[in-house]
Amino acid sequence: MADQLTSSQNTINVIAGNPGLTFNAAQVKAMNASILVLNSPVDFKPKCITHLRYQNGDKDLQQITLDDGTWFNTTTVTNLNEFRETLRDAACCGHGITFCLDREEKRMFMLNVYPCKCTCRDRDND
Repeated sequence: MADQLTSSQNTINVIAGNPGLTFNAAQVKAMNASILVLNSPVDFKPKCITHLRYQNGDKDLQQITLDDGTWFNTTTVTNLNEFRETLRDAACCGHGITFCLDREEKRMFMLNVYPCKCTCRDRDND
């Protein structure tokens, strides 16, 4: 009997948001259960960082806020500090980001940084 693959909309979103990556069976199962999700599943557009909050120095990133109003902190993403330098650079350079989030493990991974193609700078000039 051939292996079968069932694909939820969330699975399609995660794969579409990370072209060229290979996913193992456990990751596909987590995608189908909406445990592994993409941070911007609706439009697949990178989101700009509007706010980074630090606690006890620049190595203690506590929260990231994106231009669509969503935010993630160390309670929702336990490994946020692993990405602090990349997130800081993206925020400072006006780059957008996408990433996957394992809701069960509360871990961010597959962080992608893109040149900003949104209108945040236009909004700032209004």
